[in-house]
Amino acid sequence: MKNRLNGLKWQEFFINEVFPNIQRGKRLKTNDHFLGKMPYISSTALNNGVDNFISNTSDVRIFSNCLSIANSGSVGACFYQPYRFIASDHVTKLENPNFNKYIYLFIANIVSRLDEKYSYNREINDNRIKKEKILLPVNLNGKPDYEFMESFMQDKEQLLIEKYKKYILSKIEGINYSNNLKFLSQKEWKEFKIGKLFERLVPGKSKGLNHLNKSKKGINYLGATNQNNGVLCQVNKDNKLIQKGNCIAFIRNGEGSMGYSVYKAEDFIATSDMTLGYSPNINRYSGTFITTVADKVRGKYNFGYKRSSTRLEKESIILPINENENPDYHYMEEYMQLIEYKKIIKYLEYLENQNKNK
Repeated sequence: MKNRLNGLKWQEFFINEVFPNIQRGKRLKTNDHFLGKMPYISSTALNNGVDNFISNTSDVRIFSNCLSIANSGSVGACFYQPYRFIASDHVTKLENPNFNKYIYLFIANIVSRLDEKYSYNREINDNRIKKEKILLPVNLNGKPDYEFMESFMQDKEQLLIEKYKKYILSKIEGINYSNNLKFLSQKEWKEFKIGKLFERLVPGKSKGLNHLNKSKKGINYLGATNQNNGVLCQVNKDNKLIQKGNCIAFIRNGEGSMGYSVYKAEDFIATSDMTLGYSPNINRYSGTFITTVADKVRGKYNFGYKRSSTRLEKESIILPINENENPDYHYMEEYMQLIEYKKIIKYLEYLENQNKNK
């Protein structure tokens, strides 16, 4: 794929030459969000820019089928948004009605390079973005070669789809489940204190990102977010701060995420706002089952009633039990493997349908 790029002629173009429709989103305070189904795109480099799902319809700007670029926060983070979304004032839309998905995706990767030029203290304001230039491949007439961009991204997409299909087919081979598994309603359940379920409950070691250097090739940094499986960013490794994976990370503090938990398979660095639970009974399947149940307590916590270490240990969660009235970890594993299997089959069906529609 890279060889196809090497032989091209490239030329600079002003962003407003490529995108005739450039518009910033509108300010909407977090406290004014009404939960809903429409993506709210903000200045985050995670989750394709999606920060929340809301239902606001007044005093908002709704865009679709365009690029979104963060002009503050994660400055330069650029994503293709095929759906209707509400844009915050920290996001600018870049739209060309003649572009399709593949052209947008090609250019998004180039626009994202602007993050090397800007920072939190130097935002991309409205005037700056119009004066910015990007390098694009050109045709014999010296115009952006949109046909090549489309073809290149279609080929790349197909390669990734084939790679993904091989991966998920291999995942199916490793899944053990029973079609005769009892429904959740058929199991007996019992309350257990979190402090009794884990051999160790230890706090995260990091005092904040100010003491670390971000790196896209670094180790995952966990913070007070229930999005992106708790990952805020990647940072350079610091062996004194690294903590082992295969655990459940309980979020004890943080706006909007206090009370949530995530299962972590890999090693990581975590903020001290998290407590990590270790047990020989925890693996990817039992861990994701328990976090789903544990998240049900989230509503009891707020900034006036924080999830301290002591309160966390005394939290009760209800789990399915075996004949000895102990947590039935084997059932939890089989249940989650069955869920995973069904999801994978749906993904395969989706990919097959996508290929048929091309």
